Amino acid sequence: MFSTIILGAGKSTRMKANKSKLLFDIAGKPIITHIVEAVRQAKCSEIICVVNRESKDLVQLLKEHKVNITFQKKSNGTAGAAEAGSKIISSKNRKVLILCGDAPFITTQSIKSMIKKISNADACVGTVELDIPKGYGRIIRQGNKISEIVEERDSTIEQRSIREVNTGVISIHNNVLSQFITEIKNNNAKKEFYLTDIIKILINKKYKINTFKFSDDLEVAGVNSKVDLVNLEKKYLLRKAERLLETGTLVRDPSKTDIRGDLKVKKNVEIDINCVFEDTVTIGENTKIGHNCYFNRCKIGDNVHIKPNTIIFGSSIGNECIVGPYARIRPGTSLKSEVHVGNFVEIKNSTIGNRTKINHLSYIGDATLGSDINIGAGTITCNYDGDKKHKTSIESNSFIGSGTRLVAPVKVAKGSYIAAGSTVTKDTPGGGSLTIARSKQVSIPKWRTRQIKGKK
Repeated sequence: MFSTIILGAGKSTRMKANKSKLLFDIAGKPIITHIVEAVRQAKCSEIICVVNRESKDLVQLLKEHKVNITFQKKSNGTAGAAEAGSKIISSKNRKVLILCGDAPFITTQSIKSMIKKISNADACVGTVELDIPKGYGRIIRQGNKISEIVEERDSTIEQRSIREVNTGVISIHNNVLSQFITEIKNNNAKKEFYLTDIIKILINKKYKINTFKFSDDLEVAGVNSKVDLVNLEKKYLLRKAERLLETGTLVRDPSKTDIRGDLKVKKNVEIDINCVFEDTVTIGENTKIGHNCYFNRCKIGDNVHIKPNTIIFGSSIGNECIVGPYARIRPGTSLKSEVHVGNFVEIKNSTIGNRTKINHLSYIGDATLGSDINIGAGTITCNYDGDKKHKTSIESNSFIGSGTRLVAPVKVAKGSYIAAGSTVTKDTPGGGSLTIARSKQVSIPKWRTRQIKGKK
């Protein structure tokens, strides 16, 4: 068992925004959410986030995620923040992982490795090698053992050539942390209390310190500005798209494919450019995704063709379906097999049966459609009366003419035909019957002439 302290009390001034940088979305969710989820997956027993009292929105989000909160009273450095977190850990004998709140992509596996490293040591420092280490504290070693961490502004020219740097990630026993954190001094250029100085203190007192070297700098890259945010997200999303390409999915341009959530793809899938995937999305075999499509919390079946500029959110698409272009499939919708949904069709909270076609300029909401139905262009289910939503039922083998308005609640019985331009307010008998519900067509002769005379 271990506890985690997330350091999130910074003012985020370089973000030039009115909220904590931990709240900015990256790859589909807030920075802090990525960290909390990774820690939870590593079986952390308690999570504590240290914040400042101005971060009210951050506090609210943390409460929603059931994260314990404590405040750093003085903005005097990372040691003060870690001390505030240490004080509310439930056990003095607990192993503790300390993370930077602005580094979203640490993995569960690395978290487990950091905790394992202190099974036979008093503390462990996370390090990484960078081609350009500018701005980071350098790892100073004597032989293979770490001797201290020197912040760049306090380093010598020789020390600045070192490529192994401090990541800000530390695992440590809580009794060791609480015992020696008060010995940290602020004898540095910024007059701050650096948590990393505890390593030198422990080394001088002959405590055992291990290091864990992250193999991927993406795991420990932090966000300090909006430039950092955009560049880090771009790098992360490119990696995800390239991995998908390497496993057999034809991603036409990984640099223009945003996998912001958990995307699971089966064999022989093709994804065109500018597609966005958020939350959990699954795509079946032999499915083709056109360009400029958006997917969120949905399931796409086998042999499906999603045409360009289509939005699918909170829905399931059955096998052999064709959807789009410019279709919008909203939450609560289920398309069964071989359904055709065409251009500028919107479907919400509806079930569409096998082989039913809705090809043009229609709105289907809060409806249940059977199989082998043809919905003509411009058909609308009038489901909202200004107070409540009502259901429309269209049974199998029916034909709905173009420009039809179905005023719910209404049932179109099996085998019904609705004439184009009808406004249907009552249930239809079905069985091959034709329902016509139009006003009588009237032509008024010389109407324009009378109108002009009336203005004189």
